[in-house]
Amino acid sequence: MRIALVSPRLGFFGGLERFVFDRARALRARGHELVLVHGGERGRDEAAYARVFDTVIEATRAAGTALDCALVQRARSVHELSWLGATPALVWAHDHDATCVRSHRYVPIGREPCHRAPGVGCVLEGCVIVRDRRPEARVGLRIVDPFSLRRDTRAIAERYMMAACSAYVRDSLLEAGVSRDRVIVSHPVPPMSARDAVEREREPVLLVIGSLLRGKGVDIAVDALRWLPSNVRLRILGDGPERAALEAQASKVAPGRVEFRGVVHPDEVAREIDLSWAVLVPSRWPEPFGMTGIEAMRRARPVVGARHGGIVEWLAEARGALGFEPGQPRSLAAAAQRALAEPQLGRRAKDWSDARWSFDRSIDELEATVRQVIDNA
Repeated sequence: MRIALVSPRLGFFGGLERFVFDRARALRARGHELVLVHGGERGRDEAAYARVFDTVIEATRAAGTALDCALVQRARSVHELSWLGATPALVWAHDHDATCVRSHRYVPIGREPCHRAPGVGCVLEGCVIVRDRRPEARVGLRIVDPFSLRRDTRAIAERYMMAACSAYVRDSLLEAGVSRDRVIVSHPVPPMSARDAVEREREPVLLVIGSLLRGKGVDIAVDALRWLPSNVRLRILGDGPERAALEAQASKVAPGRVEFRGVVHPDEVAREIDLSWAVLVPSRWPEPFGMTGIEAMRRARPVVGARHGGIVEWLAEARGALGFEPGQPRSLAAAAQRALAEPQLGRRAKDWSDARWSFDRSIDELEATVRQVIDNA
């Protein structure tokens, strides 16, 4: 089959780009012809990223491209996909863009998680006023209509099948009015790393991996150090607009105990996980899924995750993944303390992840879904 993966960006950037890369490489290895249709944005290591595709083309020039099926990673309206013509497509919901006007699912005042469908509540909470990052923006703010968001999401589902990255995201789509028979759940299971395991560091290190955005809750992990022994350090992989604020917080809360490593090449992530004693997923927003948790458990490291969103779908507390109350640093510290004190949790986590989260099985399911989409077109 000739399959297009449609993504905003060419190159590595975040979890979405890694998802596209991993699936392109796996599908190509199975004999499919892969086309990357990107929106013109640029990421890191563009040449290496492009090598897993047979063809790379910008969306503005993709009209008329012969395809058997398109796997669209993000779409805000049916109009955006008009270039597909009659090509059958599966539209992914990797995040909350289709069901939340702020895309974050936490309210601006108080930063409490929100699980409601777009509607009147968005107006009452002030969520309809969002940052406008467009270069031509004069004010820096704009108003988003939650009712238009619902209509656009339903229109996409009526035209194309949708794939939610978790049962939580699927349920959010259903709350927004998408028919149950128009959405499937397809967990973004990451592939196994081929790197040999290395020993963890001698002194306890907690690891956070992700973009330094407010919704990722890295500040909660920093604050949790207040309730952890002074020899426990926190290592942070990633970068983003919150870095300066986080560095200032770390200097005040836990001087000398927080290390900011910046962006690490994807091939090095497995080694960093091995060096740690436990991996934290402290997300303030209800994480759509949280691939980091699966990656860490595969490396026999216990995971401490916020008990909400898609995280709870892999947060098996009897199998080496411990939960904490979202947004509560003291609760995070208590769970982290247990993870540090019970090394056998890592082995349980690995056994659970190996049994439940198979990358090859996820590709089998993806191939079957693509054929179904084509047959039903």
